Amino acid sequence: MPISAVVDASVLVSAFLFPGSNPGRVLNLAHQGRCALCLSPLLLNETRYALLSTRLRDSYGHSEEAVLAWCADLEGIASLFADPLPDIGPGCRDPNDDHVIATAVAVKAGIIVTGDKDLLALGQYQTIRIITARTFLTELEIAAAAPTCNDVASGTAGADT
Repeated sequence: MPISAVVDASVLVSAFLFPGSNPGRVLNLAHQGRCALCLSPLLLNETRYALLSTRLRDSYGHSEEAVLAWCADLEGIASLFADPLPDIGPGCRDPNDDHVIATAVAVKAGIIVTGDKDLLALGQYQTIRIITARTFLTELEIAAAAPTCNDVASGTAGADT
């Protein structure tokens, strides 16, 4: 079963603008089924709004059609939690980030992947770890290299194949 993570808008925006970056690689791995991304409509709307801003469109030259198509594709890759988010009370020093934590609580994700300094400053909320895209990629690489229970049971763990 792939690792389940909530990815915030800062990572999603970076993935769109810089597909070869660490955030872009996270989305690529989700597309391959190596991790399960979970989003809320609020996260998706926040991402869409940021990408459609005049400032970003003028700076990076992407079209509205490209953003809308990418967001539609994202909805196909990620699990969208459409129910009302739980009230978690104040969770982050920036209350505008509490919805990211609430999404992770609602979907029972073990990880929030973010570039947001306020969320990263928390480090953890209850049992949910809050990490960067780079750390998440490193952990996925380590998990992929580790032997599975089936490998151990069959005696193929560590075998050169």
